[in-house]
Amino acid sequence: MKRINILCALLIAVTLSCSKRELGSEEVQDCSTVYCTEELRWIAVKLVDQSGEPVILDRIKVTRVADGKDLTKTYHSDEWYTHRRLGSYPIASDIDHEHIPQFKHTKLRFQGYIGNREVVKADYVVTFDCCHIALVSGELELVVSR
Repeated sequence: MKRINILCALLIAVTLSCSKRELGSEEVQDCSTVYCTEELRWIAVKLVDQSGEPVILDRIKVTRVADGKDLTKTYHSDEWYTHRRLGSYPIASDIDHEHIPQFKHTKLRFQGYIGNREVVKADYVVTFDCCHIALVSGELELVVSR
């Protein structure tokens, strides 16, 4: 419990340490004095069927809605096996900082397929702070009809 309190305090300190300045009509964050944790954060959607069992997809696709850029990652077979077994599929992570701008809301579309049939499509809005990706909106657990 003590670790959780320390982590919460650290997270609050990091969040409050971002300073804002105005640049025309656009708000800009100065992250030069922010110390980021070394953890890798990601956003994943959990897919279950009507009985609560994980949904095993054959493939997924993640695209940036604004321009249709495909952000789908390639996974090693053991990673993909784990995602499928758990029914938990990644949407975005800290690694995506090149494709998702800081402090702007970016809409992503997640699509999941069994065979050639799309069984799930959901939109998410994500952003980056000074250090990590964060979910702005979107459901992280979806019930899928097979």
